[in-house]
Amino acid sequence: MTCPIRIKPPHLGGDSPREGTYLGEWKQFSRPSGVYIRGDMIYVADSESNGVVPHPGWKRGIRIGGLKDGKVLYRIPDPLEMKGTSAAEGLAVDAKGNVYGGEVGPRQLVKHVKQ
Repeated sequence: MTCPIRIKPPHLGGDSPREGTYLGEWKQFSRPSGVYIRGDMIYVADSESNGVVPHPGWKRGIRIGGLKDGKVLYRIPDPLEMKGTSAAEGLAVDAKGNVYGGEVGPRQLVKHVKQ
């Protein structure tokens, strides 16, 4: 079971933040638990695949892709690959491209340095 990312243009005013044109959805980021957009890149945390409720064929971690085409370019793997929640639930990216994952299971913030 994938949880798609639904893509809409940014909200530019009006009465409802739900206004906009549906552009499509991406399933290649697996089961998103956190999404961060910076420039032309999308960063998606997947803390649920191969966890308590298995998602066959997928592994947890942070997937990084192009915002224009949705192509996944990189994956930062879950450091523990165990049952339960261990991977990042939320994430952020700094100006240097370093990715920060907020991991709920181990209760820590992990910095992944861009190489």
